[in-house]
Amino acid sequence: MMNAMTAMDTNAVLNRLLVLHHRSLPMYVSQATPWVGPGHEAAWEAVQSVARDHQVTADRFGAMVLTSDGVPTYGEFPIRYTALNDLALDFLLVRIIEYERQLIRRISECADLVRMSPAVQACVLESLGEAKAHLQLLEEVASQPQA
Repeated sequence: MMNAMTAMDTNAVLNRLLVLHHRSLPMYVSQATPWVGPGHEAAWEAVQSVARDHQVTADRFGAMVLTSDGVPTYGEFPIRYTALNDLALDFLLVRIIEYERQLIRRISECADLVRMSPAVQACVLESLGEAKAHLQLLEEVASQPQA
């Protein structure tokens, strides 16, 4: 059974993951609605799909925090994201791909931190696999020739 300090530490990691997903660049871009030029529809659908998955993952981490009597922290979008408003999706796609690479690194770090809690680690590792799949999808649509 977890002691109180371990539960608090685990909730801190879960809240970090919650913010990373709920306030992710794909979530911001999907809400800011960038300019999507002709031939970039598949890329736009991919970004929206990633954002939907990030929301589901954030909800899962939030529920885990609540289950252990913690308080979910949703955070705010970084102010630097506002500089990306009104830009073209093909420009933003490069930044979203980099965000997913960073997300993979951060999730990996978090998975190590919760290794003493197998159920939590399993959920974190599931989100890691999802992030890797997102990166692959985004790289594929970015490499497709545009009409």
